[in-house]
Amino acid sequence: MLEQLAALAKIADIDSEALRSDLELKEIPQRIAELDGDVRRLGEMLEAERNELKEADSLLAAQEEELQNQSQALARSKAKGARARNMRETDAVERELDVIRRSMKDREEERETLKAAIEKRRGSAGKHEKELAELERFAAEEKQKAEARMGELRAILDRVMAGRRELAAKLPADVLRRYELIRDKRAGVGAVPVKNGICTGCNTSLRPNQVIAVLRGETFEQCPRCQRLLFSPDAAKGGEQAPQAPSE
Repeated sequence: MLEQLAALAKIADIDSEALRSDLELKEIPQRIAELDGDVRRLGEMLEAERNELKEADSLLAAQEEELQNQSQALARSKAKGARARNMRETDAVERELDVIRRSMKDREEERETLKAAIEKRRGSAGKHEKELAELERFAAEEKQKAEARMGELRAILDRVMAGRRELAAKLPADVLRRYELIRDKRAGVGAVPVKNGICTGCNTSLRPNQVIAVLRGETFEQCPRCQRLLFSPDAAKGGEQAPQAPSE
């Protein structure tokens, strides 16, 4: 019985280490996917800024052209004023010049405001370009590290799982089946040690007679609350050190 409990304890240790590796193997691709998402979102934001800059540059070019046309209109009106033959024509030209000058002043103010906005947006785009380049470099480095770590974890899994089948063969079939069912229901942990009369799986205090049975390694006890199989580390260690029965 002690040898079987020792096998159960070792299987629990193997599965616990394998579970940690499995969880990390699942977390790594998720973390890389999140990082790729950050790169994509920053790239999309930068592309939107570049498109806004193109539109703003086009608008600025249109304003420059409008100002040039108004400047030409101003020159024509001045030439017309020089040819005025009476006060009425002179007054009409002056009113026309005044309208053109006010319009040009408004366009110039709009142009300066637009230039300032473009400069600010260009600075923001430049900052985001640097951030994107840095994030892309970081993502590439993290992917290399992730590939290396996943290789290490697979090697760890291969190492820790070696010998599990032989250990499982030492357990009664019904106990092994019960253990696997509990693992499925309890986040991959089917057996836990008892310490100071407490189930370390759910921190439930066990009945004294159950604690004694676990410490003696007399039966396969289960926690009344979480249903995990229980073992005593000392009893399991004693089972490992117990002499093997001679084969007939």
